Amino acid sequence: ERLVGSEMCIRYRLLAVGALLLTRASVQSRVMERSVDLQEVGLLGRAFSDKVSLANSALLAGGQSLSRDTAQARRRFLNTAERLAARLTTPEDEALVWEIRAAEQEHEVALRWLVNAGTPQEQGRARERLAHTHRHVREAQAQLERRVQGRLAIENRSAARVDRWETALLLLASLLGLAVAAALAWVLHRRLHPLRREAAASAHRFQALVEGVRDYALVLLDTRGRVASWNPGAERIKGWSEAEILGRPISIFYTSEDAATGRPERDLSRALQEERLRTEGWRQRKDGSRFWAEVSITALRDADGQPQGFTVVTRDITEQRRTERMQELLAEAGRVFHQSLNPDLTAAEVARLLVPEVADGCILYLLTPAGELRPRAVTHVQPEREASLWEALRRFPPRAGMPPVVWEVMRTGRSRMDVEVETGDLAASAETEEHRVLIERVAIGSSMVVPLRAGSETLGAFVLLTARGHRRFTQADQVLVEELAGRAALALENTRLLREAREAVDLIAVTAHDLGNPLHALQLLLSKVQRAQAAGRDQDVRQGLVAARGQAQRLGQLLHNLLDLSRLSSGKRLLDAAPMDLGELAREVVERFAEAAAEAGCDLKLEVEDGQVGQWDRVRLDRVVTNLLSNALKFGRGHPVTVSVSALDGEHSRLRVRDEGVGIPQEAQRRVFERFERERAARTQAGYGLGLYIARQLVEAHGGVIHVESAPGCGATFTVDLPRMPRQVEEPRVTEPQPLSQ
Repeated sequence: ERLVGSEMCIRYRLLAVGALLLTRASVQSRVMERSVDLQEVGLLGRAFSDKVSLANSALLAGGQSLSRDTAQARRRFLNTAERLAARLTTPEDEALVWEIRAAEQEHEVALRWLVNAGTPQEQGRARERLAHTHRHVREAQAQLERRVQGRLAIENRSAARVDRWETALLLLASLLGLAVAAALAWVLHRRLHPLRREAAASAHRFQALVEGVRDYALVLLDTRGRVASWNPGAERIKGWSEAEILGRPISIFYTSEDAATGRPERDLSRALQEERLRTEGWRQRKDGSRFWAEVSITALRDADGQPQGFTVVTRDITEQRRTERMQELLAEAGRVFHQSLNPDLTAAEVARLLVPEVADGCILYLLTPAGELRPRAVTHVQPEREASLWEALRRFPPRAGMPPVVWEVMRTGRSRMDVEVETGDLAASAETEEHRVLIERVAIGSSMVVPLRAGSETLGAFVLLTARGHRRFTQADQVLVEELAGRAALALENTRLLREAREAVDLIAVTAHDLGNPLHALQLLLSKVQRAQAAGRDQDVRQGLVAARGQAQRLGQLLHNLLDLSRLSSGKRLLDAAPMDLGELAREVVERFAEAAAEAGCDLKLEVEDGQVGQWDRVRLDRVVTNLLSNALKFGRGHPVTVSVSALDGEHSRLRVRDEGVGIPQEAQRRVFERFERERAARTQAGYGLGLYIARQLVEAHGGVIHVESAPGCGATFTVDLPRMPRQVEEPRVTEPQPLSQ
């Protein structure tokens, strides 16, 4: 009985000691929390001091770089304020944090006012306001620091009282237990020592197991979703050390996009409801890079079913998923290449396959017959960055040597990969300050350029981009893209050959008809002239000769188009460039079409700006103007037609031919420059759709561009921009893929 009573007494004392220890742990936890709060308040003050110092330096330098110089310090200040607002629990503390943020915002406004102040009086008022807001921030921060220090002192005193109670209770328990210690020593030795040894061994084994797991990140979260435990595997996969990550929320592991949509909170909520949640998705490391993760979240509960926290097991399966997607992409690419007979669709589909699986952005360059690189497909996961890419390519098109990497890949036929693109290199490649700004908006982190080769010919190149801080290209990415590029090049070449074969058959079919019409009409007119001459009707003779001349001109234009088409199909073109006046050429063509314009009921106008002289092939530009003007008279019948020549800039001239006829639908405008394409009312007109195609080829041979602006019922304007010093080379045979848009 004495032994049983002693055991009960010891149990009660142990329970009291345990309760006191739990209280002590709770108090120490609160002390730690208040210490962290005080540290964050100090960080807030240092961030503001850094911002003030950087702002003073920027103001001494004129204030132009104020926003850029203070951006990082201000961001650190705002981030610290947000953390403090989340950590502090009392409404008064939160109000102080928001007061500090509001005062800092006033300080920022005062800085802008000081930068923009013009007169000394305005500068003086701005400096007074700046000093006032500076004091306001400091005072509010100091008040918050005093409040946090006060609570820390209270917690320290509570900890001291708990320590004294603990000491007293332990002393009392020791004194009371000393009386029965001798009687129970052998019991405790036989019962507790083996249990302690087994517990220590079990804890050691579990710790060794957790620390030995290197391929999985094992994370323990508290009920608020903050990190409470962190294994070495988590540090290896995610980059944070245990000291850096303890107490941080789970949202830090998610991408900024997922965190903004509240996905971390939804995942924890689902884990509570379902007990365990398995999911896959992008996760973020300490350095900002992303990886594809397999994540298992398990809710922890006590014996009463109350939530105690979560365990999160994460595995990096980026390479596994990449391998699977490689096979899927190659299979899908094979389907696209075999089913698509349209080069435009093929180019767009290849770019779509690569984004976002392999890259964040993709530019597909194809080589034109004039030897110029033209972007035929541009895509990016972020629409605003895609718009910046298009804007940069539109305003600063690639020229020989620009961008140098692309031209080097085209020349050597070997891929080029930059795992880490330096911002300085990007800035150096910009042509102007506006070009640099557009490039910086894309935020390129990694780049890869892969040529499209079909046999010994290089048809173009893929330029792949990743966003800065998102992911980096690997050797596996390069192998995949090279395989896709090879298949795309073969598909484009096969599509071109098949289309040329079909067009050749169509050409044979329509040539006999369209050449036969003017020949037959010419024969009838000559017979009519012969009969009129025999009858002495001079007026009918003159009218017949005029009509015969028109048919002969039409026949000659058709023959010239066929001759140009033959030269284009042969794969070689040689420009016979010499100094000439574009306005003078336009005037000659307009005079030549004066009678045709009168017959069509068109008021033909000419607007010429003097001095538009360049190195051009007169015969071929004559063909361009003739084809455009012939089209305008055909589809603008009964409406005014205007031909204008002007300077575009110091190095380019512009030719425009505008009619006010039926117009061209938006969806048809990109096809009017293709072979055998006839839009508007052309389906009922003679001809087989070669004029605009030949005009585009001849313009591009001069290094220029041609495009159309139109709307149904509002006419059409064809614009030709020509460099005054075009390249004069004999071009090798290349594919002729059509642009995705004009």
